[in-house]
Amino acid sequence: MIADFETKAADVLTRMMEKLAENGDAILAAMDKLIYLERNGILDELVNFSEMVPGIRKLPEEFLDEDVQDVATKNLELILSLALSVDDEMIQQVEKLIDAFKKTREFEPAGLTGALKALRDPDVQRALGFMLAFAKNLGKSI
Repeated sequence: MIADFETKAADVLTRMMEKLAENGDAILAAMDKLIYLERNGILDELVNFSEMVPGIRKLPEEFLDEDVQDVATKNLELILSLALSVDDEMIQQVEKLIDAFKKTREFEPAGLTGALKALRDPDVQRALGFMLAFAKNLGKSI
């Protein structure tokens, strides 16, 4: 009986090792994403969100028709794909964008002449270059 158990265990381990060997790069990439999500607290938020799903499913059917379920599913897929695609550099850029918004509570209207004068400022040039690159990439994806 013990020999039979050891044989089955050896078979299972052999199959697991074969799967690991076949999919090593994909497994490592998935682990990197999981580690990133854990370090940034995103994984906990996803777990908390997933705990709410059973409660949402218990809502009366008149609140959750097929259209609402489709929208919720698409939004969840979008949130998950966004969470998995975000890296440290992107987070830093978004933090810089938020910081710039916070600092720009008051501003003066500018006309064409004021805009042309502002183009001499290296900070404005960097921001304009960023916005133009963003617009180009957004345009490609639309």
